[in-house]
Amino acid sequence: MPIKLFYNDMSPACRAVLMTAKALAIELELEKINIYTKGHIDENLIKLNPNHTIPTLVDNDIVIWNSYEIVCYLVEKYGKEENLYPKDPPERDLVDEKLKFDSKTLFPRISTIISSVVVENDKEISTDKISAITEAYKLLDTSLEDKRYLAGDHLTIADFCCVSSVSTATIIIPISTEKYPNLSNWYRNLQNFEYYEETNGKGLNQLDALVELKLGRPRNEDICE
Repeated sequence: MPIKLFYNDMSPACRAVLMTAKALAIELELEKINIYTKGHIDENLIKLNPNHTIPTLVDNDIVIWNSYEIVCYLVEKYGKEENLYPKDPPERDLVDEKLKFDSKTLFPRISTIISSVVVENDKEISTDKISAITEAYKLLDTSLEDKRYLAGDHLTIADFCCVSSVSTATIIIPISTEKYPNLSNWYRNLQNFEYYEETNGKGLNQLDALVELKLGRPRNEDICE
């Protein structure tokens, strides 16, 4: 049976899974879920995942609904390229460290802003929320000093997860190349991957348009610094 993914490509977490699958040349059967309408319930999804969250992956009798677990699962079960999630403990620890940074710091900070605008129809973004994003930019920029990728000299799932969050953050807070040169270089490098536009850029553009429809582009240069 095909591997099925319940997803919405406006979701950063889903885009990380799409990038990982494409890098591994895995064909997914995609079922799109509406995530930005309050109270919407998809009956097929909730039967598999009582939390009604995406992404949700179904591979025969295996159901996984945590994006970090999904990307790890795909690499470990189907990946021929071990570098995406190294087996060597010190190298894997570096990847896990960056995945934890995304899950505990970067993704929640940007998700809070996007949800408030798109779902709650908030018209203002607090200075504290903006500062939280720029602080995350600074931390990433520092960690990328003398590095091409987040976990060293080769691409890993940490790059996929973090770039999906960072690219989403740029909708609200563009990356200053002057303030964050390492982060800017890393982001451009990921954007140059042949599958980036299909797996991340397309959904990002849809979310960008939705945010603009709901809010317009707030303060732009004033808030990115």
